Amino acid sequence: MTKNWKEFQSPGEALNYFLNDENWTQDDFSYIMSISLKHANELIKDKKSISIDVARLLENAFDWPAEDWMNLSIRYQLEAESKDDKAELVKTRAELSKYMPLNELVKKGWLRYKSASQLKKQIRTFWNIPTNQALDLSFLEEKVADLKYRTSEAFNDKFKEFHAIVWAQMALNHARKIKVSRYDRAALQELMNELHTYTKAPNGIKRFLSNLEKVGVKFVFLSHLSKTYLDGAAFLSPDGPVVALTGRYDRIDNFWFTLAHELSHVLLHLTNGGSSSIFIDDTTKKGRDSKEEKEANGLAEEVLLYEEIVDHFEDSSNYITVDKIHAFSNEFGLHPAIVIGILAFNEVISYSNLHHQRFKESIRDKIPQKYRAEI
Repeated sequence: MTKNWKEFQSPGEALNYFLNDENWTQDDFSYIMSISLKHANELIKDKKSISIDVARLLENAFDWPAEDWMNLSIRYQLEAESKDDKAELVKTRAELSKYMPLNELVKKGWLRYKSASQLKKQIRTFWNIPTNQALDLSFLEEKVADLKYRTSEAFNDKFKEFHAIVWAQMALNHARKIKVSRYDRAALQELMNELHTYTKAPNGIKRFLSNLEKVGVKFVFLSHLSKTYLDGAAFLSPDGPVVALTGRYDRIDNFWFTLAHELSHVLLHLTNGGSSSIFIDDTTKKGRDSKEEKEANGLAEEVLLYEEIVDHFEDSSNYITVDKIHAFSNEFGLHPAIVIGILAFNEVISYSNLHHQRFKESIRDKIPQKYRAEI
């Protein structure tokens, strides 16, 4: 009884079935079909696909419709191509995952692909690699030297340097979409001197970011990648400095201190001689700071009135009241959450202090969409 074509996995399997049924050798098959022995062997071993002409000959040789031979051949080719593409995708993922957290990038929506070719194309776009160059990410090993990070986690094996570079590249790619004026260092210095007044002002975040554009600094808001422990970064793009924040801690005091810290890097370290450094920072913990980090901390503390806060509350650390915080905030035009944040960072009070919870304020919904690198 002749089987249905769907019962076979390939044309070669069907041919072997019919040859055994007829008790024919490959020589017999070659002679009857009027094809070379090599061609016969390639058909039987599925090394050559079945053409329409061959399907018609097979119909006459085995009394099995040419349409069935074509259906079986097409299905086998499609499945074979699918397996080849899957293998290529696995190989590509394995190579790229040495440098990029592909699974996390897909979950975040930074990458969207279904095939190896789509993945390769997106990676080329991500890193701006021309099609006439090999897709080789080993250049990231050299870029690690550009990383200058302040983080208590940077000195153990959890910190992923390549992932930090990937994050910074994502921020850079978005920064290219933002148009700003030519960078003016003196104007940025003036804006920094006024930074504390924006912390408490209505729409202060939006207004400050808008003024950053006017002095030639690009701002990007982008969630951090796992095991990078990032709050912010500062680096140069081809058309000016970029500061990027993660919002890892959705607190207004963390936002303003991190922003002040990264802008301090721009003023002090980035715009002299076209530095290729990428400053990566965890500003929430005290770590082993370099000279550059100490300088950035110092300027950030200056513009956020660190000394004024410490001096004002030095003699009343055991009984800091809400009224005293409000009084200082009103006198200096500084958001009360920043006052609490600086006192807590210096362990004058605890972050769990009721005062801190009372002044807690989210910043995510205050950042305009244009600055967000992900939707």
